Amino acid sequence: MSQPANKLVFVGGMGAGKTTAVRAISDVEPVSTEMPLSEDAYGDKVETTVALDYSSIELDDGELLHVYGVPGQRYLDFMWPMVCEGALGVIVLVSARHPEPIASTVELLQEFSRIAPQASLAVGITRTDEHPELLVPDVRQALLEAGFRLPVMRVDARSAAQVTFLVKSLLSYRYAQTQ
Repeated sequence: MSQPANKLVFVGGMGAGKTTAVRAISDVEPVSTEMPLSEDAYGDKVETTVALDYSSIELDDGELLHVYGVPGQRYLDFMWPMVCEGALGVIVLVSARHPEPIASTVELLQEFSRIAPQASLAVGITRTDEHPELLVPDVRQALLEAGFRLPVMRVDARSAAQVTFLVKSLLSYRYAQTQ
């Protein structure tokens, strides 16, 4: 089975906004595998992705960008390598309300650098309106100290414009790396 040529994957912990981001930028209704949570385990979250989210976006040149979101729960991490195979980019979404947002971001970047070594990486920090104390410069500096030089920005996963800007930043960064 051949992999899509233009593939982008959203990763992150539960509640980081992966499904929401995929929905925000999709040209068509995404395929989603959300299931109800059996208990209120994560604030206002009532559903969680159990396999993947998938959609596509038509690029300016008419090509399709295939967009995936993977589950954030560790017991579903067997999906990560399958979905990330051949990805040109991986966007790590981290919720500012996560108890250890920087440490979890570094862990995910290390994991996905290993899973998808050919992919460019970027970080989007969600829910900063709820937790304004998590500042982008602090996250960027911590990631630099951990060996990651990549785009890092605040993003509202519900905003098509903000998610699109994050995607374009990743693609621009990827293009600059290949020049």
